[in-house]
Amino acid sequence: MVPVRALLGRAKTRVLEDLRTDPYLPALLILAAVLSGFWFWHRLPNLATRDEWSRALDPLVAVRSVVADPSFEGVKEGVAWGRVPFGATFYLFGLALIPMLAVAVLTGNLDAITGTPHISWDFGHFPIWNEIPAWFWTGYIGLVRLFNVTFAVGSVYLTYRIARTIADRSTGRLAALLLTLTFGFLTIAHEGGEDMPALFFLLVAVYLLVRYVHTGADWQFFAASAAGGVAIAFKLTTAPVIGLIAVAHLLRARESTEWPRSLYRPRLLATGAALGALTILLGFPTALVGAFEPFLERIFGGPVGRATHATGPDAPTWWWFARQYFSGLGLPMVVASLTAVVATVALAVRRRLSAGRVFVLIAFLAFVALFVPWHDFRVHHLLATFPLLAILVAAWLVDLRERRATVARVLTVALVVSSAAYAGVGAAGYADMPRDRAAAWLDDTIGENETIEVYTRHFQDTALPHGATVTHREGEFTACPEYIMLTYRDLLYLDEDTYYRTSSLRGAYVRGLLDGNDSYEPVAEFGPRPPDFVPQRPTPGSLLELLPHGIVPHVDQYADEQELRPNQYTLVLRSTGECSPDRDPPF
Repeated sequence: MVPVRALLGRAKTRVLEDLRTDPYLPALLILAAVLSGFWFWHRLPNLATRDEWSRALDPLVAVRSVVADPSFEGVKEGVAWGRVPFGATFYLFGLALIPMLAVAVLTGNLDAITGTPHISWDFGHFPIWNEIPAWFWTGYIGLVRLFNVTFAVGSVYLTYRIARTIADRSTGRLAALLLTLTFGFLTIAHEGGEDMPALFFLLVAVYLLVRYVHTGADWQFFAASAAGGVAIAFKLTTAPVIGLIAVAHLLRARESTEWPRSLYRPRLLATGAALGALTILLGFPTALVGAFEPFLERIFGGPVGRATHATGPDAPTWWWFARQYFSGLGLPMVVASLTAVVATVALAVRRRLSAGRVFVLIAFLAFVALFVPWHDFRVHHLLATFPLLAILVAAWLVDLRERRATVARVLTVALVVSSAAYAGVGAAGYADMPRDRAAAWLDDTIGENETIEVYTRHFQDTALPHGATVTHREGEFTACPEYIMLTYRDLLYLDEDTYYRTSSLRGAYVRGLLDGNDSYEPVAEFGPRPPDFVPQRPTPGSLLELLPHGIVPHVDQYADEQELRPNQYTLVLRSTGECSPDRDPPF
């Protein structure tokens, strides 16, 4: 077995060699860094997603718990705290937390950071966010996002390397470029969380498995098993990598003259399985401190629960795939991907495909199959398929170039230009996000003792400036707040066909505010206003209404997806001074 240091040395040598010998690769990686990191600080000190907030709190509460009780029980209680065990994400956020704690020590602000571990759950843990200085959240979450940008650039490189290994350098370049110009990939790079690091380690595993199929070196199989375990420790939906390891073993065994006896390698398989299981275990700090119940529930119960839990309207599975791929890839890349997959399957059936391309095709189909039984899913769930599709499309176009050079060049240019426009407009949108502008306006406008009233369940869904005085549905509403903030989610009460917010009483109250019947008048508006303030979402099951999702990058999203411009619509109303003290918002 090759030592870890030697593996890292080989990886470094390979990267430097590629950068030296391929004049286009440095430019591709710089482009990936620019697009992934453009305006990465959006929403700070607020959060891009609720998941980003949950992950950020976990190591912070653990530190607070240890400070309050410097014993093993303090460590265990702090590490086990939280909504669910988020695995290796704990380490990633913990790494970003360390320098911020150092800054807090140097500036004399440590006490403001390391308070009680028993934090309030009200309004999405709003009190701790509002009490800790804004610079801390900006630095802490900003560092995590920069880590994700690094993982994104690494994923682009790995896509290049996989494509080059199974085909040639031209395929590698095109695959890396197509992934870089995938807007769904760029959106995940703009938030902190487990998705991008999980993708990176998944691609490490895929690359090593492709190499193993070609060379049969045991160390590649073992390293792939460990990398796959790390990917699973970050995100459980990368579990198909377990099946891919088995597929790689099968493909390699078929190359042997001793087939099918070559399948029987118990030591290889047992060692790989042990390495994978060990890295998964080490990736969950909850298990390391002895809190096995939440760990086991996360491993065995979490995936089943999410697959059947409805966080979107009822619709056919194909509609959810279409919705998320249209939004994540853009319409031209969707068409190219479908064509490439069909063409690759046809070649595989005729046995005119290399083992490496067969492996990439199987990997893509495995991740698609994972989500077929789900009630609904999001763009970030399909992230693992984006580089695989980029590789399949690039390989198809390069193959086509050998038969019909002019057609292939026209299609390639059209695909690259359209994808660049889609991703470029989408990435540029981060510089002008409605909630950022609304929070800045409120920060400049509201007085020190003035109150903002909001109706959402979580502060992350709002444009609240840090340090503001806020009343919300989990506390007691002020008789006559100076300001009321209505968000896109509040407007959903006006849509009688919405699947979730269906209260007619709340809908009437929101409409009354908009019509000026409650002594409040609009003073500032941010983001694209829906027609008559009613959100227009595609009808579940309608393919035609989904087409704009493949043309306009910033579109309406459901539930836990990163909310882009339409979802960030914000309307601020100010009291006219005639408010009734008996006012009773129905929230």
